[in-house]
Parts: sequence; C-alpha cells; structure tokens
Amino acid sequence: MFEDLQQQWPRAANPKPVVIFGAGSIVTDAHLPAYANAGYQVAGLYDPDQEKARALAQAHGIRSFSSPEEAAGLTDVVFDLATPPDAHAGILSILPPGSAVLIQKPMGSALAGASTILKI
Repeated sequence: MFEDLQQQWPRAANPKPVVIFGAGSIVTDAHLPAYANAGYQVAGLYDPDQEKARALAQAHGIRSFSSPEEAAGLTDVVFDLATPPDAHAGILSILPPGSAVLIQKPMGSALAGASTILKI
C-alpha cells in the first residue's frame, strides 16, 4: 500500500533562496544542514534573540537580519517559518503579498489561530 507513494521529487529547476524566521535547534540541526545538502541557498535568518541569530548565521556564512521587517523585505524568496505557532500570523502579515511560505509547525495552537493564518 505505502510502497506506491512517491518518495522523491525532482530538484527545483530554478530554486529560490530561503529566508528563515527562527534560530532554534531545529534550524541548527535540521533545516540548515538539509538546505546545504540539497544545494539551496539560504539568504539569511532572523530570530528575536539577536545574539543567537548572529552566531548561527556566522557559523553558516549567511546573513543575520536585525528585524523581522528587514527579513520580510526580500522578494523572490521562500520564507521558512520555524517559529512558534503564535508567531506565525504576525510574520505572515508583514510578508510581501503572494510570498512562498513554508510553515514548519502547526498553523496555530488552536482553531482560532489557524483560522487567522488561513485568512492571511
């Protein structure tokens, strides 16, 4: 039954750079290594803990943004939200219209939060 499910997809023909919101352990241990392994460029990352964000960015040779608005100011990128569900709506509301977004965690902690994200 499950052996019929597609397990691999072709690499994007024209991959867009990734902008990451969040600098926690999942970004350190999984997202950044996976993007590097797949050959995707990370344009930078933002985290409210500026010291942690700068250290992680420096360790990976990428840019650290000083504000969410600065990170959201990039265009023609994919935004990776590795943030708590309660932060998603605030971030989504400042992204350029039509942005490509990968939400790494549940859409919300409850139906109300998920509904707000769906409306955005």
